[in-house]
Amino acid sequence: MPSGHDHHTDAELMICTATGDETALEELYRRYSPRVYALLLRMLGAREEAEEVLQDTFVQIFREARRYQADRAGVAAFVFTIARNLALSRLRSRAARPQKDESRDLHDPEQELGLWQETDREGRVLVQRALTSLSLEERQLLEESFYWGYSHPELAERHNVPLGTVKTKIRRALLKLREFLSGAQVREGGE
Repeated sequence: MPSGHDHHTDAELMICTATGDETALEELYRRYSPRVYALLLRMLGAREEAEEVLQDTFVQIFREARRYQADRAGVAAFVFTIARNLALSRLRSRAARPQKDESRDLHDPEQELGLWQETDREGRVLVQRALTSLSLEERQLLEESFYWGYSHPELAERHNVPLGTVKTKIRRALLKLREFLSGAQVREGGE
């Protein structure tokens, strides 16, 4: 059922949400909840916790929508940052790390658990190609940092490398991803 906001951009929805428009928040939820839930499930490893944090994420988005600045980050970055921070807080509060499910290949596009909606297969494949452009070590550091919530000092200890090296490798990997994805957008836009 259309919300009346389905033709608005994400940024317009954030502006409406900041004024207390609950239907704009509902449309943001419709657009983002499958991917946010997939991220939370991957990070937390438990459906109930992922559902709770998903709800908390959108409550916080509603409360903090007025803080959103389009010139600083996209709506997706704003939404996923809130979700990730809440998930990390949950992980810290239970004083445990999620257990990696060894039966799942986190780099297999068919097992992405909805990080990309079914209608965005091209985007999912593009991100997978971008990730495979990184070295195994770079992918592992990013995965452990982003999905599992390890801090840079924790990663340095886990991998037995200096803290500066971890920071440099993660920064370099993020720059490679940005460059790869920017180049892909330019190529697609030029066709």
